[in-house]
This record gives sequence, C-alpha cells and structure tokens, in this order.
Amino acid sequence: MTQELVDKVRAYVDQRVRDMENSPDPAAVAKKHLQEIGYLDENGEIAEQYRGGIPDNFKKPESIL
Repeated sequence: MTQELVDKVRAYVDQRVRDMENSPDPAAVAKKHLQEIGYLDENGEIAEQYRGGIPDNFKKPESIL
C-alpha cells in the first residue's frame, strides 16, 4: 500500500467520523453507511449473507503488513 493510498484512506475515515459527530442523528448516519456497504438491507436488517455469523469455511486473510 502506498503512502498516498494510506493518506486517502485516513482522510476518508476522518471525514466519515466528522460527518457522524456533526450530525444531529449519528445513528442514522451510521445506519445509512452500513446500508451503502451492503451490511444492512433496505429494511435496515442484517443482509442475508451476513446472517448466522462467520461461516464455517471462513479463512482469515493474511496480513498485508
């Protein structure tokens, strides 16, 4: 991972944190983000592929560090 990419990721995360901190309803902002990334479905419930926890065949990815 290049330093430029690291800086972009940090800036993105910082902006998301600021958005939540400055929002009158931080829970709604967090929920919207979880829907955007596919963790929650359109009804605000955990998406089908994430129900039931970690699958038995889950393999932890190797560290990129």
